[in-house]
Order: sequence, then C-alpha cells, then structure tokens
Amino acid sequence: MPNLRPTDNHDESPSPNAGHSVVELLSRCHALWSELERFRDHLKKERREQSVEISHYRGVVKSELQHLERLAKREQEVAQQPEDSDDEDRTPKHYIASSNLPFLEAIWNAAKSSTGLQALQKRFYYGDVVEKGGIKRGQRSKKGRGQRNVNVRAGKALVDIVTSDGLEWIKVSLVTNHRMLMDKAREGWGGSSDEDSDASDDANSGIPLVRMAESLAEASKEVRIRTKHPRIRLLLPKIIEGQEPEIDTILARLRALNIQIECDPNSIIPRPLDSCIDTILTDHLKGLTETLNIDCTILLALVSDFSHCAVAAEPWFHRALHRQVEMEDKDNLLPTTIYPVVCGHKLVCSADAARRMREIVATIGTPGELVRTALFLGDEDKPEEQIRSELQEWSKFEVPSALHLPVKVMAQPEDALPPITDILRNSLTPFNQSVFFLGWATGYSTITSNRTVIKAIDNLLDVHAKNEDEWPRIWLCPTARSLVGKEKGRRE
Repeated sequence: MPNLRPTDNHDESPSPNAGHSVVELLSRCHALWSELERFRDHLKKERREQSVEISHYRGVVKSELQHLERLAKREQEVAQQPEDSDDEDRTPKHYIASSNLPFLEAIWNAAKSSTGLQALQKRFYYGDVVEKGGIKRGQRSKKGRGQRNVNVRAGKALVDIVTSDGLEWIKVSLVTNHRMLMDKAREGWGGSSDEDSDASDDANSGIPLVRMAESLAEASKEVRIRTKHPRIRLLLPKIIEGQEPEIDTILARLRALNIQIECDPNSIIPRPLDSCIDTILTDHLKGLTETLNIDCTILLALVSDFSHCAVAAEPWFHRALHRQVEMEDKDNLLPTTIYPVVCGHKLVCSADAARRMREIVATIGTPGELVRTALFLGDEDKPEEQIRSELQEWSKFEVPSALHLPVKVMAQPEDALPPITDILRNSLTPFNQSVFFLGWATGYSTITSNRTVIKAIDNLLDVHAKNEDEWPRIWLCPTARSLVGKEKGRRE
C-alpha cells in the first residue's frame, strides 16, 4: 500500500476529499496533467520554456498521478477478493485523505487567472548564510572524502505562483476556520478573549499559516525587481471572515505584514485552459515602440545564411556553427521570432553597429550574406518594395510586406541621455554604449540577443536606479544566429 504522504497545502483538514472515490480523483488528476502538458507544449511553441519554471510543480503533479493510480489498482485488487476476506485493507478509502490533488488543482486554477506567469512552486531563500546541513558559515564541519559544503540561506519560503513578471507572489492555502482554530488551540489558546494583543500575537506565532506568511514576507524583502519588492497575495478560499474573532485577529496580523488576503472561493474557480492560455504569459511584444533600435546581434541574424537558407553542416564547422544548424532545423528564427517582432516598425541602428556589421560581413561573409547586408543597410537608394523583392531572391522564407527596409543608421543624441547612464560608462564598452545609449536617448525599444550586456545593465541599475522608469526599453531575443562565414584560410 502507498504510504500516507505529507501535503504542502497548510490545510490537513480531515475531509478535503470526503465523498470522492479514487476513480473520480484519478480522473481529475489526469485532467490536470493533460492541461499542464498542453501548457508545456505552448511554452515550447512560444520559446518560453526556459523563462517559465514549472518543472517542480509538474513533478509533484506527476507523483500525485502515480499515487492515485496505485490506489486505483489496489481498489481493483480488493474488489476481486471474496467478501469474507479478512484483508484489513479491503478498501483504500482511508488513503484518499492523503491526496494532495485539491491543493494542486487550486494552484493551477489560480495560476490560470494570473498574468505574467514566471513559476509554479518556486522556493526563495532568505536570512543568514549557512552551510548545507545546518552548519553556520565560518564554522568547521566534519566532511567525508568527496563531500563539499554548499552555502545556502537558513530560511526558505515556497511560493505557489510567481506572476506579474515576478512582482507578485501568490500562496494558496486550503485551511479552514475549524483547522485554524485547532492550530491555535495547540499553541496554548484556551478560548479566552484576546485582551492582551501582544500575548495573542505570541500565541498565534506558532500557527502554520502565520509561520508560512511570515517566511514569505521575509523572503520578499530580499528580492528586488527594478527597485520593487514582490507583493504577496494569500488565497484562503475556505476561510470565512467575520464569524470567529480569533480567526479575524490572525488575518489582521497577516495583513499587518502587507500581505493581501483573499477569502474568496472564486479565487480558485476552475476555468478552461483555452480561455486563458494567451493571457497567462506576458505579451512580449506589448510596449514595443513604433521605431526599434536594432543591435549588431540582430543585424547578423537578419542577414545570416543560417536564417535564410538550408545550410548543411560542413566538416570545418566548429561546435557553435553545428549547433546553429541544429537550432534552425528545429525552429526557423526569422518567421517564428524576429519577423513577428520587427515587422510593422521602423528600424534604426547606431553608426557603430552598422560599421561593425559591415566589417564582420566583409571579413567572413558569404556572397548571400554580403548581398543581404547591402539590402538591409541601404547601400543603394532603392524603393522599399524593390529591396524586399531582391531580398526574397536570397531567402527561402517569405519576406513580409510589413518589413520596413532599409535600417536607418542614426546618430546618437548625446544631450538626451538620462543621468543614470553615467554609471554604465565604465562598465560597457564604447561599442555597447553606442548601441544601447541610442535606445536610451531616443526612448526606442532596443532589440538584442546580447544577454551578457543586459545582465550587466540590470545589475548596475538594481543598485543605482531610483525607480523602474530609469530602465531602458529592451527586448531580448531568446536565441541568436551568427554568419555562416568561410572556411579558415579560404579567400574569394
């Protein structure tokens, strides 16, 4: 028989699954798993599987599904036994109470009502740094051969849903009024009035819901996203306010932590995935400016043979080039990612980006890459329609009519740079300054696949920026393409 498993729903009320059969729970869990897999496929299609963390939650659901399948199998085995069998476990009904399914369903239902989803069931750490195993940093520990100590934070908090692009943490608890009163009684409350508020707070401090909420509040203080800490929303769909003063006192304590409390059954109401699959994730094209600042990494992708042709791997290709052949075979970058972003927008680039682009293509570019570079950068004065027509001759993909060409080379308006950019001058190369400062000065969205520079900008602004308005507009392309180039030593 499967063992009773600890749940993580802060409920543990004796009958969340009362009246439900194993078959019914198994059917519900299959439905949950099916929706989760559909959502996972959607993430892959949108190239977002690396930016939305669902693997832990998915693993927990999978474990629950296997648990229920074992229960259903056991139920079938028991049903086939003679009625006079002395098997003490004739029915597994007393194991149904261990199912974590209602809690897992509640998380998924709440997630489907959110936007800007980033993670499901993600742990955040806070507090003093200790070595894994509970030994404080700086203290000695006895280690066996081959073992290493890992420094971690002492406190940890599990956030059920990280949403609003990381700025909202949602925690779900299926705790009931009755359960919370039982928890309070275990902490020494005898049913007397709360005349001494301080004593009441001390009595409430050991209640699981309070401990959980306080850990979330502490963890949120150590996370900053563009100068802001995540706000916390606690969903308590089974709590009824205004009936028990002791319950209301606990909720008031949680609200004093600046936690939003929602005692609303509708907060976890089921809804079809089809009705919300396009709103769960942030619209990554929302907020793009009418004119886009294109950096060199995107220019390279726009002219590369990898992007426009069926490139076969050559014996002289190094590992990175082989990898790009594989990536393009699986997912065509231009029609699936870049064209949807840039089409319909005017395109500009810095003078340094255009110069670097020409230097790279002149050095290693193939004939096709040379032609496309001339077309994209407007080496000849041609009508836009003619440029697109000539580009079509060098591409296996349809060139969209909304692709505005050529890319205009634009000088950087130095006097328009905000003061915050001064902190970056010693951290970014002059070339990267020319690219990203152009977007900053004009207010245009900068399109890039340069993760290293974006990380450097974010790290510095996290320390020095006063508000999120000081961040530049940047859209990060999830992957890149280099030029196919020429075999080393080959000359044409």
